[in-house]
Order: sequence, then C-alpha cells, then structure tokens
Amino acid sequence: MMNFLKTCTTALMLVFPAFSVNASSGKGQQPHARAFEVPGHNPIGKPGDGSTFDRSIEISIRETESGYMLFEPDAIQIEKGSVVRFLIGNTGALDHEFFLGSFDEIAKHQQWMREHPDMQHDRANSVLIPSGQNAELVWEFSDMTNLEFVCLIPGHREAGMWGVIIVHDHLAPKSKG
Repeated sequence: MMNFLKTCTTALMLVFPAFSVNASSGKGQQPHARAFEVPGHNPIGKPGDGSTFDRSIEISIRETESGYMLFEPDAIQIEKGSVVRFLIGNTGALDHEFFLGSFDEIAKHQQWMREHPDMQHDRANSVLIPSGQNAELVWEFSDMTNLEFVCLIPGHREAGMWGVIIVHDHLAPKSKG
C-alpha cells in the first residue's frame, strides 16, 4: 500500500507541472506576444530598423456609410527578403490599428481582444492609428508565407478590416499599358 501511494504521489508530481506550463489566469498575459521571435512559430519576418527599406506601401483606412471598415488595398504581394515601410493613414472617424501576423496568431489574438477589449498593443508588429492621423510600420519579410493584417479592436475585423499579404520568392513584372 505504501509503494502504491509513493508511486501515485511521484506520478502527480511529474504530471502537474506539465499542466501548469500552459495554464493561464488570463491576467497580464497575451497570446503570441512577440510571436515573431518564438522558435517554431509561423514565420512572419521581423521588425525593420527603419533606416532603410526596399519599398513603401500606402494603406488607407476608412469607414463606409453602411458600416464597413476597410483597409485599401486589402491584398498585397511582397518579394521575400524585402524591407517594407507601411504608411498607414486613418481617414475614418474611429481609431484603428494595423496588426500584422500569421492567420493562426491573429485568430488567437482576436479571441484575446474580445476578452480584453481595452487592451492596447505596443508590439513591433502593430501600430495604433488615431482618427485623422498617420502611422508607420517597417517590417522585413524574410520568409515565403501568407500573412494577414487586421484591426483587432473588437468588431472592426468583423466589419471588414482585414487584408492579406503574400510573400513570394519573386514578383511578376508589372505589365505595360
């Protein structure tokens, strides 16, 4: 009987720490905070240092009279290895954000934002753009992948504020005419 109790106690001591690694009270922790630095995470690239870039992309944020919230453009192709400066202008009446991530990361972070609607982002892969203002985000796209950019303020993605980025190893030449 004593051996049985020792065996059970030892087993519990080995099992419970494994569960606590993934346990979270939800307070003060964010899913995928700085996910681009986590080994084995979907590669999305890394922050650019801002001193040099290969391309600038202007993105406009607006709301429509019918309630849609949009990024324009909402589909972007980028060549692998490029450093891109996003120039984001918010012409809408509401504050918005530009959050860059993998589809999986964004789905998890969107759920987190629903549970913590007043959370502010201060991550290298996101920027807040107040109404009538502009912001800049510089990013190096080092891996071929498909990414999403989105506004994760509750209700905004559902109203249309999302777009895709396709990172290729080459880009098709621009057609003339």
